[in-house]
Amino acid sequence: MSVETHNSPWLRNGAYAAMAVAIAVFPLLISNTFHIHLAQTLLYTTIAVIGLNLLLGLSGQMSMGQAGFYAIGAYGSALLTAKLDWPIAAAMIAGIALAGVAGCLVGLVALRTRGLYLAMATLAFGFMVEIATQRWVDLTGGTMGVYGIPGLDFGSSTMGKTYYLWVVGAVYLAVQIASDYVMNSRIRRNLLALKENESAARTAGINVPAWRTVVFAVSSLAAGTAGAFFTHQNAYINSDAFTLNLTLTMLIATVIGGLGTSYGPLIGTLITLMIAELIASLYDVSFMINGFILLTVLLLFPQGAIGLVQQAGKFLFGRTGAGPETPTAMPDRPVALPAAPPSNGPTLVVENLTKRYGGVVAVRDVSLSIERGTVHALIGPNGAGKSTLINCVSGLYRADSGCILLNGRDVTGLPAHARAHMGLARTFQNLQLVSSLTVMENVQLGIRSNRSIVGDFSSWLLSSSFEAEERARALALLQQFGMAHLAAARPEDLPYGHRKLAELARAIAEEPAVMLLDEPVAGLNDREAQEIADVIRRIRDSGTSILLVEHNMEFVMKLADRVTVLDYGERIAQGAPEQVQKDPRVVEAYLGGSLEQSAGKLEAAS
Repeated sequence: MSVETHNSPWLRNGAYAAMAVAIAVFPLLISNTFHIHLAQTLLYTTIAVIGLNLLLGLSGQMSMGQAGFYAIGAYGSALLTAKLDWPIAAAMIAGIALAGVAGCLVGLVALRTRGLYLAMATLAFGFMVEIATQRWVDLTGGTMGVYGIPGLDFGSSTMGKTYYLWVVGAVYLAVQIASDYVMNSRIRRNLLALKENESAARTAGINVPAWRTVVFAVSSLAAGTAGAFFTHQNAYINSDAFTLNLTLTMLIATVIGGLGTSYGPLIGTLITLMIAELIASLYDVSFMINGFILLTVLLLFPQGAIGLVQQAGKFLFGRTGAGPETPTAMPDRPVALPAAPPSNGPTLVVENLTKRYGGVVAVRDVSLSIERGTVHALIGPNGAGKSTLINCVSGLYRADSGCILLNGRDVTGLPAHARAHMGLARTFQNLQLVSSLTVMENVQLGIRSNRSIVGDFSSWLLSSSFEAEERARALALLQQFGMAHLAAARPEDLPYGHRKLAELARAIAEEPAVMLLDEPVAGLNDREAQEIADVIRRIRDSGTSILLVEHNMEFVMKLADRVTVLDYGERIAQGAPEQVQKDPRVVEAYLGGSLEQSAGKLEAAS
């Protein structure tokens, strides 16, 4: 079975060619200069909305300061051309670059904020820029504005507007193509992963701070590009053009079109501009009207115009394909796994690791060593420090002291994504699959690609085999788990046991040297737990080392080659399962009760 989610490049490129022809012919067929002006505004505003769509729709970062980036691009180009006589092209590039730099700086500041706090921080930035354009009269002219800005008309009074539309159209088309590539590539998967769960994204090898900053910068570049085009369309700008209303207009266009969709920005901008024309005479209540429109769309049509069209199509024509099959049993076929990278000596060593939370010591001076191709279990009662230890090893938490060696290399100071790239993979007690991605796309998150972004883009644009190797690898792995027929399903459509397998498949796709499994059979029935145990044995036999955290003692004692026991953050025992289960400190601390009764329980578990 194969799952193909990408359109033919020839069909897609044919659509781009048709759009180019439409943009080229439109001003030649339409003699009304006002309509040409509206077309220009539609195209450059869509560029800004595409940037906001990437920021909000894919990475989940809310920016209420897009008007500020728009203003920086506009004033940068206006001042350089009107006051310093720069060539228009150079001034526009400089203005856009200034907006990008501002976006990068705001993005860096925004790394420590989320949700409402991020929205408030960017709103403050937008107000700062607006106030600066009003009060810095010597530079911006304040409310009087900047005059004498040359138009982008190539010196022709008759064909100037047409030339301008062609330039804006060419830039829009380039931005649209780039956006479509993002929507169909690893970039989309990575952004959605960090949007839904940053911890899972980091342990899958995604550099979350870098991705968040870059997408913020890209969004600001798009807004700055729109601002630069706005400047040379009107030949005059003042501070009244860059208020909060501009940000709200872009936000409404993004939501109306459909968050995270390829052509949502174009459709949303078209609808928003039409609404703006209709309510132009109601400026005093425009904020109220725009707010009502935004609220209505969010409540009634959360997927926007694109989603509404898709729902209408399903209603009129039915589903275009069969939905995911519902499995009745766990897979019964052997799982063939890639061999782990070779290593000499222990693959993972933890030396004297300590982690404190204020005055509470969660892990105190713990050491353990995991040999290649073994299962090392980490057990202990609730609150013993197991989760803290595994989070420190994976890089989600920073240890206060101690050392962590991965394949002989000290990774103590490295972030989680760097450890993932060095061969450390993990699963979570609470499933961390990305709900907006299919099962196969979740597995693809773990597959490393050595292609450059230029090579990847070229492959997407010209080749029908784009990401074919990655999809084949993900599908083959799902096939080994008996889940190939579920590749196109969403995680929430799967039974709990299969979701566990999907997360395990994603970790295996990284081809790690060490896997950290956090309660892999929690919530599973006996048959499902046995299937997971068989998979873990095959992972071990492929040469991968496994650090296993689990409360199911029967599962642990039958699977582990070595066991470490924690109690109140300290290691109280370590050794083979048969040795550990007879240790008096383990019996007393882990199971409680009398020594004889607890020893009997441990003996039964083995």
